[in-house]
Amino acid sequence: MFKRAVKQAFRAVGVEVARYRPSAADLLERMLKLYRVNAVFDIGANTGQSGEYFRFIGYAGKIVSFEPIEYLFLQLRAKAAPDLQWHCEKVALGKAAGRAHIHVSGGHAGASSLLEMAENVILNAPDQRVVAQEAIDVVTLDDMLAKHYPEGDRCFLKIDVQGYEKAVLEGGLHSLDRVVGLKIELSLVENYKGETLLVDMLPFLYGLGFRLVSFENGWSNARTGELYQADCILFRTNAL
Repeated sequence: MFKRAVKQAFRAVGVEVARYRPSAADLLERMLKLYRVNAVFDIGANTGQSGEYFRFIGYAGKIVSFEPIEYLFLQLRAKAAPDLQWHCEKVALGKAAGRAHIHVSGGHAGASSLLEMAENVILNAPDQRVVAQEAIDVVTLDDMLAKHYPEGDRCFLKIDVQGYEKAVLEGGLHSLDRVVGLKIELSLVENYKGETLLVDMLPFLYGLGFRLVSFENGWSNARTGELYQADCILFRTNAL
């Protein structure tokens, strides 16, 4: 009753009162500080948009960006060059080290994946159809943590790998206890053949000790509103 009376009083003078909801950027900035993150692994970096985003929200620590596609990596490396705390690797991450072929999508290659594209993407985002394949090197998260973050337990992962999320994490099972949080794009429907969907990925992540702190709508059907992908932020909430 009191809250309703306050809102009515403010409306009478032309002021609308609403609950404050922090933006995604505000929330991530606060979480990185709260959990004392001192290294960010940007997995699926494209041309470095996420690296720029982390700098924009005030994170000043180490960033390691991973991008296997040649022309994207060249742009990424040029963008990161002036920043001494921003390092780049021309590799993909997976369950095991080796060689593989990545399906390069159209547009800005944002739908590129080591998995074959499923019908949902082809039908609803035809501009993202596969236009090429490229041979790439695959390494494991365990090896990259040993190389770029040999000590500490405050690493944060940004994973945007189009259906290959579980394989990336399975390649880091020996080191994930040193990862305090992650931002991960997950699918609610099959966008890539054989991918693990959100309904199974969240229990997997909870089993690894992470807890959901943010869920943000991603790609959806413009006509029906059906949600196809979402961005999830998770942290080890017992790590404070």
